[in-house]
Amino acid sequence: MNVQTPPPRVSGSAPMTVNPLRLASATVKAVDQLGVATADEIEKTADEIMRGATEIATKLRELADAIRQHTEIASGQVESFCTKATSVFESVVELQERLRANGRAPQAEQEEAPAAEEEPLPLPAFIKMGPADPSEL
Repeated sequence: MNVQTPPPRVSGSAPMTVNPLRLASATVKAVDQLGVATADEIEKTADEIMRGATEIATKLRELADAIRQHTEIASGQVESFCTKATSVFESVVELQERLRANGRAPQAEQEEAPAAEEEPLPLPAFIKMGPADPSEL
């Protein structure tokens, strides 16, 4: 006697008799739907990342512009300070020379060495170099 036993069921909810063509068609359709849904989600994520990156790039450009403006302001203030400091230094040197020409040494020199003939103070290196070129910084 030839008795065929049905293959074991894969799932408790699967029907006993399955049409292989229908099963293949349903599987292909499910894979297609899964692929489309996954591609859509990936595309949405890419769009969100691009929006975020654009926003970050915009903020970074604004920051760069602000830094440029602050640098110009700071450079102007440093230039003003250096000009004033140089003017004061040159005035002190000029005053020392006038006092020596009149035969009197500045009081600080009288206390240190009354008979010593000193040379005027040398100019600082930053004055000798002149104004800085921003491209060198």
